[in-house]
Amino acid sequence: MEAQISAIFSDEFPDSSKTRVGLIGDFGINSTALTSQFISKFYNGGFINTELKNQVLSRVKNMNTVGVDLNYGIYLGLKLDSLFHKKNVSLFFSMRDRAHFDARFSNDFYKVGFYGNAAYAGKTANFNDFNLTYLRYQQLQIGLFSSKYDSAARWGIAVSILKGEQYATIFAQKAELYTSEDGQYIDFNTSMQVAQSDTAKKGIGAFNGIGASVDIYFEAPFSTRFGNSKLRVSVADIGAIKFNSRSLYLNQDSVFHYSGFQVNSIYDLQDSTFASSSQDSIIKNIAPFKKQSLSVTLPSTLNLTYETRLSKHFEMTEGIRYVFNGNYHLLTYLKGNFIINQKFSVSATFGYGGYGKFNYGLGMFANLGKGIIIYACSNNIEGFIAPKKACGRAAYISLVKNFK
Repeated sequence: MEAQISAIFSDEFPDSSKTRVGLIGDFGINSTALTSQFISKFYNGGFINTELKNQVLSRVKNMNTVGVDLNYGIYLGLKLDSLFHKKNVSLFFSMRDRAHFDARFSNDFYKVGFYGNAAYAGKTANFNDFNLTYLRYQQLQIGLFSSKYDSAARWGIAVSILKGEQYATIFAQKAELYTSEDGQYIDFNTSMQVAQSDTAKKGIGAFNGIGASVDIYFEAPFSTRFGNSKLRVSVADIGAIKFNSRSLYLNQDSVFHYSGFQVNSIYDLQDSTFASSSQDSIIKNIAPFKKQSLSVTLPSTLNLTYETRLSKHFEMTEGIRYVFNGNYHLLTYLKGNFIINQKFSVSATFGYGGYGKFNYGLGMFANLGKGIIIYACSNNIEGFIAPKKACGRAAYISLVKNFK
């Protein structure tokens, strides 16, 4: 839940070390309605039976959210004796592959999508305010970090060059599907914007856009009657990516009427019968895309934590986290860190918000000696334990080697 800079230059970076190399990876999936088992089946193309659909149906509300984040890479940290006449300044580089997905959908959208529209005969299904965003990009980052500033406060700043790989978004301010009572036709009333990066180039090698971002971190330690405390504030991924002019864009405000096609004889079942109703022709009628460049604002993250060392073996952290430009609810959480000794500790986290509701986590830190450190945690362990009932799954791992 911390910023990228604080993950790279944590308290476990020994003063005696001059260089740090690390591998880092994390993913998170959560939803207010879709269970962990349902998401897994849907993503992997597994069979979603009636029981599984009904389990989710009992959870859906008027509006529901789902979010996914993937982030993995490598980083290098170098402590410098002095830089610009300031001591205790470190330089670091990182390379990452990152992906983000989030969506907001109504209960009618779920019902029609997984049960069909038969139950809506003579009625209108409300998909209003549906939105979806998928963004994948690669990041090359360089930054500075100070371990001492104004009585042991710490700061960090990093800038990144971003390579846009893929982008897709749908925002439907109005989306209403009417089904006639006899099922002979449907009317789809829409007011929506749709955008997509170049469909001809996909995969990690695709270079469909370029952008930049900034990360900022600040930490201030102070003493209280409860013990030594730290206030941490960070903002990550303040930036944007501009996708090239081969991207597709649609701004649609219309009603689409579809009554199928009539077959008078079985002998009429020729390719020409379906030519005017092919998938491509229907899409062109509903969605006449045009090519243009797209500017995409990153989902940026605000973190604020307050940590207190209550005893030799216990730390308590209260925090909030918010993601801008995403269907994210303010996350508030409480974390207890149990310090067994200087080389091993475990933690437990409880929170509410984010892309889901309740969040439960466990973590472990271990110093294996010879400069090797491993940290592993899950801020949403509930989806692994009870996949049929819980919605969140998450995992984080960092493997570090410090060199003197």
